[in-house]
Amino acid sequence: MTCALRDGTLVVDDGEAQRIYRRNEVTVQSKLGNLPREITLGNGMLLVLPGTLSLDKWLDGNKGGRLSFLESNRRVIVGSFVVVPLLLYLVFGKLIPAMALHFAAFVPMNAKVVASEQTLTALDYSALSPSELSAETRQSISQGFKDVLRDIRTQHQHFTVLFRHSDIMGPNAFALPDGTIVFTDQLVELVSQNQALLDAIFLHEIGHVEHNHSMQLVAESLFATVGFSLLFGDVSGAVEAFFGVGSSVVHNKFSQAHEWEADNFALTTLKESHRDPAAFKQAMEKLATLMSGSTGEEMSWFQSHPLIQQRIENAEGYSSTNDDNNTD
Repeated sequence: MTCALRDGTLVVDDGEAQRIYRRNEVTVQSKLGNLPREITLGNGMLLVLPGTLSLDKWLDGNKGGRLSFLESNRRVIVGSFVVVPLLLYLVFGKLIPAMALHFAAFVPMNAKVVASEQTLTALDYSALSPSELSAETRQSISQGFKDVLRDIRTQHQHFTVLFRHSDIMGPNAFALPDGTIVFTDQLVELVSQNQALLDAIFLHEIGHVEHNHSMQLVAESLFATVGFSLLFGDVSGAVEAFFGVGSSVVHNKFSQAHEWEADNFALTTLKESHRDPAAFKQAMEKLATLMSGSTGEEMSWFQSHPLIQQRIENAEGYSSTNDDNNTD
């Protein structure tokens, strides 16, 4: 079989007959480097031909010339190593968090309630069990939390405190979007049931609810998934593994920003309600004891939390300011 370009047409000779094809009678994929050109003829036959200047021009016209120039131009290739990472940073580091922040503000309360109920049900099934603290202990701690809520102002109108036992999660506290805040028995025992330390942690979790962090994380996950899909298309194999790792890194970054915001909310509110911000520092130091013998200094609540020592130093700054005010 022979092929030739003649008078703006592709002539295909299979030894028995010649067939003539105009450009609009064949389909072809975009040129990719120096790979052979795959041409699908009108009758479904596939031709694989080496790329030549005349064939590329007939198939691609001026567009093919521009694409070939971009693919072969060294400056463009080197520049892409700068532009592409910068674009990814702007999209996933700036644009997606900004979009998530605005999206989360429009989520109605009934949706937050449903999401919180489903999350708690799943956790109760997989990681949590009924609290083993005495009823008197739970009631006393809850009353202390009510005193905190009485002394502060929040945009969220209703908070519910629950206690759970969890060998899986260990010393932990977390807030759900509807204002439900869960303390594990292990965390209560870690701080020796110290109400001041529990109040500081309680205010940290209130900070998550006040700033709508849970809904922001949902939106960030949604937009990140869409962003990866748009950039990389329908991918598989190693790229799928990269997709999973990339999403995890993005979420960890977002979570650290949220943790700092919740920390500062707790420290500021402790001062405003005439409580000692040092309680938050002491709570962090208690949690830091869990890290002895482990590698790194990451916060024990979740790996995405900021470094524990940095959080302690941040709390010390608030405590020292409070001490100076008391001296005055």
